[in-house]
Amino acid sequence: MPSSIPPLHRQRGLSLVELMIGVTIGLAMLAALGSLYVATSKARAEFNKTGEQVENGRYALESMVRDVEMAGFYGRPGLPATLQYNLPGACNTTQASMGFDNTTSPLTVPVALSGVAAGGAKPACFSSMSTGTEALTVHYASGNVSAAVSGTEYYLQQSSCTTDTKQLVYDKSSANFTLLGKTCSSGSPAELRKYVVRSYYLAACDNCASGGDSTPTLKVAEFVNGSIQVSSLVAGIQDVHLSYGVDTDGNGSPDCYVDNPAIDNSATCTGSSGYAWTNATTNWANVTAVRVTVLARNLDATTGWNDTRTYDLGRATPDGPYNDAYKRHVYSAVARLWNVGGVREN
Repeated sequence: MPSSIPPLHRQRGLSLVELMIGVTIGLAMLAALGSLYVATSKARAEFNKTGEQVENGRYALESMVRDVEMAGFYGRPGLPATLQYNLPGACNTTQASMGFDNTTSPLTVPVALSGVAAGGAKPACFSSMSTGTEALTVHYASGNVSAAVSGTEYYLQQSSCTTDTKQLVYDKSSANFTLLGKTCSSGSPAELRKYVVRSYYLAACDNCASGGDSTPTLKVAEFVNGSIQVSSLVAGIQDVHLSYGVDTDGNGSPDCYVDNPAIDNSATCTGSSGYAWTNATTNWANVTAVRVTVLARNLDATTGWNDTRTYDLGRATPDGPYNDAYKRHVYSAVARLWNVGGVREN
């Protein structure tokens, strides 16, 4: 008996209802994926902004701390315990005005560092310096020994030979560098090092041409080839506060932190009653530490963000609120002047 085979039903497509349901589900999935992509992109963009801000703040802090730690280094043999100090201007460029004098007894050298307090007089060579901000200037000899004299830079040569009549030469002419090394042999001259004068200050612009770009920037004014040359170091640095640790008893450790060592701080430094604050140069020469505090800002605004925070940089009045769309963060470190305080420690 032949088997009964059921008739085959041919595919006739989807109904309109099924098609609309499928399209709706697809659109919902597409919208979810699109929202996820947008959220991920925004999160990645914010991560990049924050990462850039952290790197800028860290680099600004590291640069200033490194130079503070080098300040006052004038050669490997070391200077005598008793010195006279000079307080040269940050914009000085002539040899006679840079602070060295090897004809005096004791020897005269520049202070390791000096600064401009908030509201202080702006040095003429600090182009576009923001009003009311602070600045720091350091003086030291390069850590690298120079093979030759360029003729446009100033160099330091410090004697290691007991028969030399001078202990230090500061010049740019190779004929004047005649000091000797430990062996006191004419074939073994004393080390020659380039002299560094570097200042840090804040400007309201990175590219300051034609009115500026309104990006707060940490600038560097450096003595190069006979003149002060200004360049941008780190963009996005909103503010810098410097607090100076002054050694008032000569043991190398800071006894009191002040915002401006150039003035009488006896009312603030009550534990240093025996110290006279009458000489600005002496006060700067006794700075053995600097607390550096940096406020870094994102370079790009964040949509929907309003910065209502205040930021404590160590001043009597905190910074902010800025009430804008830029995120900010504070970075701080204490730098020791090893070439000043270190030699005083017993």
